[in-house]
Amino acid sequence: MFKLLKSAFSKVADVLKSKKESIEKPEVIKAPPLEESKQEIKPKVEIEESVPINKVPPIHKEKEIVSAPSFKTKLKSLFSEKIYLSENDLKDIKEKFEIVLLQSDFSVEILDSILDNFIAKLKSGIEKKKNMDAEIKEKFLETLFELVTLDKNILFSTQSKPAKILFVGPNGCGKTTTIAKLARMIIDNKKSVVMAAGDTFRAASIEQLKEHANNLKVPIIAGNYGSDPTSIAFDAVTFAKNKNIDYVLIDTAGRQETNPSLMNELKKMKRVINPDMVIYVAESIAGQAVVNQVKEFEKEIGVNAFIITKADVDTKGGTAFSLNIYFKKPILFLGTGQGYNDLVLFEKDNIGNLFE
Repeated sequence: MFKLLKSAFSKVADVLKSKKESIEKPEVIKAPPLEESKQEIKPKVEIEESVPINKVPPIHKEKEIVSAPSFKTKLKSLFSEKIYLSENDLKDIKEKFEIVLLQSDFSVEILDSILDNFIAKLKSGIEKKKNMDAEIKEKFLETLFELVTLDKNILFSTQSKPAKILFVGPNGCGKTTTIAKLARMIIDNKKSVVMAAGDTFRAASIEQLKEHANNLKVPIIAGNYGSDPTSIAFDAVTFAKNKNIDYVLIDTAGRQETNPSLMNELKKMKRVINPDMVIYVAESIAGQAVVNQVKEFEKEIGVNAFIITKADVDTKGGTAFSLNIYFKKPILFLGTGQGYNDLVLFEKDNIGNLFE
């Protein structure tokens, strides 16, 4: 993940290193040898004032990410434990990072808050003795996690029994596999769980969930393809109440937010089941469009939290932060593989490891 951002961190670090060198090792200008300064005196050639003298413009290299440090910036950094960036430096960095964040699938609606906070942290200086790349990455992560909403205990803090969790999202986002992973986590926390095969539309979806249930040795309530998914979810809740089971995990058919009949089906299920939590499952590779998709789900049925799948194959990383910061609702986990244990908490240390 974060391939483009890692490259941007390195560029800023390179600039800081060059500033450090220019401050600690100022350029020494040597006087030319005496013999070179002796030149033949040539007669003065007068040029009429009406004839302008045009100098050949210097050849400039392509603009770098930042400009050279000013004397004031050099002086401030020389007597400090930190390296300071000039206003021009910070402006250039902000412009570069804006492009990189957009390319990394960060939603345009959250860019200003991220960039303003990040530049404010850079403005406070970078410690000379620290690894520059690591320091830039740390400041960026601090910026992100000051803006995100975290609640890693939301899943296991519910007082309802059974706790009814409804999983929604588009086609192919990984809801069924995510349900199996979450069931494994619930079992590992000494709780009981039942699955509801509410996706009665997609071919082989019921068989897929049954296979997971068999592997994990948990009960599953399923019907036939084309049957009413709300009735299946209702039967699963009734089963959980009768068997004193802690959690009901309800699978649903993948759907686009633009399909009114399928959205109405979800609204019916929510009205009948009254779930304790609605979790939107999103692919990390969904891109910036995911914010608009979730807006409709939020409007029609409400969303309490997110799980982001396929984080292990995403090179950009902006989807998770876009959802979290824009909707101010927690991301519970990141899916990092196909195994039952490939589910990690969405927290600073785990995200930081994805930059490695």
